[in-house]
Amino acid sequence: MEISEVLRASMPRDVHSAGLDLVDLCRWDLAVARTKGELLQRVFTLAERRAAESRSGPGTPHERLLGKVFGVKEGVIKAVGGLPKDTGFKDIEVDAVPGRPAWPVRLHGELGRWAADHGVEMVGGAHDLGDDMAAAWAVARTPAEPEGGTP
Repeated sequence: MEISEVLRASMPRDVHSAGLDLVDLCRWDLAVARTKGELLQRVFTLAERRAAESRSGPGTPHERLLGKVFGVKEGVIKAVGGLPKDTGFKDIEVDAVPGRPAWPVRLHGELGRWAADHGVEMVGGAHDLGDDMAAAWAVARTPAEPEGGTP
């Protein structure tokens, strides 16, 4: 499947802004090994790390899933136009569920205020491209109106 087909099938229709990141999973593995796991603690919340450990499949280490989550976080930064001052990667919390086309993304602090000011919610996802590469994306989208429209 072509990447454009993957993105078209999984991205929401009501897009406010979007960001895309290519993740070289071999380089990610080296960075994790070099920092002896410190990178994982610095970039991911405890909930993200625990979820990755419980959701990674056989033959796929949880660090690889977190590499894709890192790509989603990078996509969020691109979608919002940069990381605001006094904001870090942990202010972007991704609920990665392998096999689901879109993962909920919670924004905290200044990023959460940005989302509220723009009336958007953030979702993301990742897709394996082969050769130890993954495409990760994040989209700020306008939440769907309740059935029947606005009162």
